[in-house]
Amino acid sequence: MSDSRKLADLSRQELYDLIWASPATKVAAEFGISNVGVRKHCIKKQVSWPTRGYWAKQAAGHKPRKKPLPPTAEEVFEIEAQRSLPKTLALPEPNTQLHPIASELLVALNKTKLRDHKQVRLESPNFPYVTVSKPLVERAAQSFHVILQALEPLGILFQKFKGTYDPGYFKLGHDRLFFHIDETLWDRLGSEQRRVKYWHWDNGDTPSGHLAFSCETLRYKKGEEMEWMETKKHSLERVLSEVVSAIRLHFLNKQRQRIQDAIDRKRWMEEEKIRHREWLAEEVIRKQKAAEKAHADAIHAVVEAREQDLIKASEWWRRSCRITNYIEECERRWKSADGKLSSKQSSWLAWAKAIADGMSPFTDDLSPSG
Repeated sequence: MSDSRKLADLSRQELYDLIWASPATKVAAEFGISNVGVRKHCIKKQVSWPTRGYWAKQAAGHKPRKKPLPPTAEEVFEIEAQRSLPKTLALPEPNTQLHPIASELLVALNKTKLRDHKQVRLESPNFPYVTVSKPLVERAAQSFHVILQALEPLGILFQKFKGTYDPGYFKLGHDRLFFHIDETLWDRLGSEQRRVKYWHWDNGDTPSGHLAFSCETLRYKKGEEMEWMETKKHSLERVLSEVVSAIRLHFLNKQRQRIQDAIDRKRWMEEEKIRHREWLAEEVIRKQKAAEKAHADAIHAVVEAREQDLIKASEWWRRSCRITNYIEECERRWKSADGKLSSKQSSWLAWAKAIADGMSPFTDDLSPSG
C-alpha cells in the first residue's frame, strides 16, 4: 500500500482525483482491496466512475471526456436553501388540486367537531396540530399546501408520526421540526391578538380570522421555538414566505452544524490517536524506567542482605570465640586440679564444644554466601 491511510479516509476530492488518475485495478492493488471495494467507496461518496473504454482511449492517445465531480446532496441543499424567495407566497386558486397531505388535512378538519372558542382542534399524528374556526379550515389547508410545495423540492418532507400522541413533523435527514397551525383570538376588548393556549379557559375570546404558525424542535423539553402571525398589516402571503424561509434556514443550520460536528469529531479522533501514540511511547519509557528501578532495587537489596549477613556472621563468630575460650579455660582448670577429667566434666565439655561449633559462622547454615 503506497499510502498509510485507508481508502475510506480519503476525501471525495482525493478519491475523485485518484480514480481518474489511475485504473481501478491499480488503485485496488495499492490499497489492498478488490475492484468491487473501490467501486463501493465511490458509490458511497458519490464519486463519478470512468466509463468503459476510458483508459483504452487514453492509452491510444485520445482525450476522453472526464466526468466532473457531482455535488453531494448536502451541497445541493446548501445552494438551494439559500436561494431568495418571493416576499409573498400566494395561496392556490379555488378548485386547485392540493398537495395530498394538505388535501387529507382539509378532509380531517371538516370532520372535526367544534370545541372551545368555536374552533376545531385537530390532534393527529398524521398532520400538524391545527386549531382554527370552521371558516378558516380551507385557508389553513391551503397555507399548508403552499408550505409543502415550497419545501419538498429541497428534500424537506412532512412525515407522519409513528406514535399516537404527537403530531407530524418536517424532516430532513435525522433532523425534525414539529409544526403547528393556529388561529389567533381577539380578546373581549378587541385590542389584543394572541395565539390560543390549550390551558386557557373559554373566557369570551373570539376567533380573529388570522392564522399563526409555530415550529418547535422538541415536544416535551425546552428547545428552539419559532412563531409567525398574520395580522391586518402583515398578510398571510407574506407570513407564508417567512415561514418557508425560516424552516429552510433551520434545516440549513442543522446541516452545517452536523457537518461541522463531523469535522470536529474527525479532528478529535485524529488528535486522540496522536495522544494515544504519545501515551504508548511514554508508557514504554515508564515501563523501562520501572524495570531499571526494580533491577537497581534488587541489586541494592542483595548488597544490603550481604552486609547484614556479614554483620550477623561476625557477631556469631565473636560469640563462638568467647564461648570456645571459656570452654578451654574450664578444661585447663579442671585438668590442673586433678590431672584428669571426670566423666561428668568430659560430657559437659563435649556438649559445650558442640554449642560453640554451632555458633560458628563457618558452618553450612551460617557461612556467608558468595
